[in-house]
Amino acid sequence: MAKAQKSTDKKSPPSKSSTKEAPKKVVAKTSRSEPPKREAAKPAPKAAAPAPKAAEAPRPSAKEAAKETVRSLAKPNPELGQVRAHPDAKLTKTEITSLFQKLVDEKNRVLGNFERHVDDALSDEDILADEIDIAQRSTDQAWLFRMADKDRKLLIEIDAALEKMKTGEYGLCEGTDEPIGFKRLELRPWTRYSVAYKEMLEREKAQQAR
Repeated sequence: MAKAQKSTDKKSPPSKSSTKEAPKKVVAKTSRSEPPKREAAKPAPKAAAPAPKAAEAPRPSAKEAAKETVRSLAKPNPELGQVRAHPDAKLTKTEITSLFQKLVDEKNRVLGNFERHVDDALSDEDILADEIDIAQRSTDQAWLFRMADKDRKLLIEIDAALEKMKTGEYGLCEGTDEPIGFKRLELRPWTRYSVAYKEMLEREKAQQAR
């Protein structure tokens, strides 16, 4: 019995598998990442050359601008065969023809006066400063411009009368719708009011000015 126990007490030699060392972990060498290559800076695009400016048209002078303004206000005259008065105006064909011709003649005269006043006011004469009274020149210019403005307003009245002849509304007072009368129209063919209504307007204006 004792021998048997001794045999069993002997330690068995370790197995070969246990004597082998555990395999070492192989750590893969990671290659160092190279820094990204910098791209060469691209040159900035050149700014486009500005387009050549179109040649500006020469600006009209103040004199020409003033004349063009009045020419644009002046409407074309109607034909003689188109003109007629309102039936209630009691104007004959001969009378309306005479009044039409007066309006056309007055229109041409006013246009001529306007251009002359503007020419004189904007005269480009080369005069030395010591040869002219500057204050007097300024006064003359102001007067000429006032006259030119009166011509402009009268031109508007004449064109309005010619337009009434074209539409067949000529000869009646705009305030009362009564006939103006040939004698008054003969003196002022562009008038808009009868004598009685015009006097009433002037009285009202005088009372308001007080």
